[in-house]
Amino acid sequence: MATCCLPGWHILHMDVIDESVSQPLDYVRRLLPAGVELPSAIEVVLMLFLQYARTGEQLLMRKHTWCSDTASLGRQVTVGAFGRNGVFLSGHPGIFASRGLGICGKVRAG
Repeated sequence: MATCCLPGWHILHMDVIDESVSQPLDYVRRLLPAGVELPSAIEVVLMLFLQYARTGEQLLMRKHTWCSDTASLGRQVTVGAFGRNGVFLSGHPGIFASRGLGICGKVRAG
């Protein structure tokens, strides 16, 4: 979490894209032609906290999203499960699939 979030607009889906649930990381390739890519972990965390501060709504309570950041051992970062204990950050191999894991797509700039 030492990565900074660049200033400017960051447009993310507020929930995982339905068809991305239970898909491995590689599923993002199907979204690229539509201008959707993986968000960074800091973008997702900021989205969760800012939405909560503004409305009191807790997004991704029972879901996680793949992120563009890599963790140790070549795993991919996931963010979600925003509840009373905070936000859960984890790392999974790209071939991992789970019924609560999908992609909160980021609309590609430009």
